[in-house]
Amino acid sequence: MLIRPDSQWPPPGAAKMRKRWSSWRAWWSGDFHDLRKHVPATAPNGYWAKRERHPEDRQVHLPLAADIARTSAELVFGDTQALDFGPQQEAWEELAQNIGWTNSLLEAGEVDAALGGVFLRPAWDKDVADHPLLTSVPVDEALPEFRFGMLWQVTFVTDLGERDGFWWRWLEHHERGQIRHELWKGTATNIGRAVPLADQPETAPYGQAEGGGIIDTTPIRPDGGLLVDYIPNDLPQPLDHLPYGRSDLQGIESALDMLDTTWDSWMRDLDLGKGRVIVSSEMLDGVAPSARPAGHVQTATDRFFGRHRRGRPTKVFDEDAKVFTPLPGMPADDAGKLAPITHVQFQLRVQEHADTAMALIEQITSRAGYAPQTFGVDIEGQISGTSRRLRERRTYTTRNRKRRYARPALERAAETLMLIAAADFNGARPAGRPKLDWRDTDQSDPKETAETINTLRMAEAVSTEIAVRMAHPDWDDPQVKDEVKRIQAEHRAAPAPGGFETPDQLDEPDHPEDEPQG
Repeated sequence: MLIRPDSQWPPPGAAKMRKRWSSWRAWWSGDFHDLRKHVPATAPNGYWAKRERHPEDRQVHLPLAADIARTSAELVFGDTQALDFGPQQEAWEELAQNIGWTNSLLEAGEVDAALGGVFLRPAWDKDVADHPLLTSVPVDEALPEFRFGMLWQVTFVTDLGERDGFWWRWLEHHERGQIRHELWKGTATNIGRAVPLADQPETAPYGQAEGGGIIDTTPIRPDGGLLVDYIPNDLPQPLDHLPYGRSDLQGIESALDMLDTTWDSWMRDLDLGKGRVIVSSEMLDGVAPSARPAGHVQTATDRFFGRHRRGRPTKVFDEDAKVFTPLPGMPADDAGKLAPITHVQFQLRVQEHADTAMALIEQITSRAGYAPQTFGVDIEGQISGTSRRLRERRTYTTRNRKRRYARPALERAAETLMLIAAADFNGARPAGRPKLDWRDTDQSDPKETAETINTLRMAEAVSTEIAVRMAHPDWDDPQVKDEVKRIQAEHRAAPAPGGFETPDQLDEPDHPEDEPQG
């Protein structure tokens, strides 16, 4: 990407998305400062907009947005991804173990769900590790260029912050056949000018390396292709014509804000619902002399309702005070006199708040693309595996949709890592791009599975091999074949129930002399 000196920063073109990226990141992190600063842009006049105007007020937050992002990552990438590299399969499995492939994808998946997109960026440094590395870059930290919906090139931006009165930025350009590192010195709103990489410690090693900040990637990919891949969380993105990806939090910002409003109201009810005692003013003691300021002369105002603050009388209502003095006009007893001691207990609207919060949670999770049951909502008693799968069909539909968007990027990223290992670490060069298959480890009800298999077997509708695969969907081909052989051997060794012979036994002669002769 061409960056012009003294140009506006950040570059124009994605202002609408940047506003939402900041909001989604605030919901994801749960940081109070970021929530006050960025959420009002997508949920104006809501809970966090009011907290921005009055930051001294108590603030509460339910981290449902973070739960959604984490759950999405576990659903999409929690199952082991089976990548078939053919003859280089063993080399890939060793490399994937060293890289921490599955954990890296879980991290990328959480970023993807929260912000709508994530880049898979490979890296290599022999001083750090003797194998390639895989890093993930959030979409809001990159300046991508797409052509026909495909990633053409991308610039990763590392904000080094303000130093010596200037704003420093490290730009990493991934282009066709090369990677360029640049260091820019400017202001918060102006890119400024490019300066030598040696001017900052973070970029100095790239300036000292061969190529002076430019890395030739054609030895890795002779076709000149990028080493970076992009995973959109979901498409299309209605806010922009570019395929940035749609966040799980998109469109539910106001509902998340109302959930925090409900939680705050509930907590305020707990504060206001504390039991208080109203007593006659004659039963109160005056202020202790040690608590009075020097030269204070006791007056009638030394006896008042509420607490003394810093030793001085005050008539400001203290909601945390436990004892108050009755005032004229307060309810009296049957004799017309104020009761010397009266207990006051305000009602706590627990059920009303719980119902409101639950309704909001159901709406939020549903709008995000998941069944509320995925988050433990509205689970009443034990339900069968079939019923559970039917109720959670929306969750699995969303998961499968996201996997289809992720598949091409994962296959290409794995190939790139193998190519880097071959070019720089004497690894095995892959013969081609691998094929990815998801090993779904979702456990169905064993009883229902057994009943289904038994029904199909009695109807002679499935073979032994298919029955074994239904019972053990996570097994590979050798395991299935071994189990089939064991089952067939047991059938040949044992008579069928009731003394009847199995079809396999009927095919075998009972006595050697019964065998057909020549």
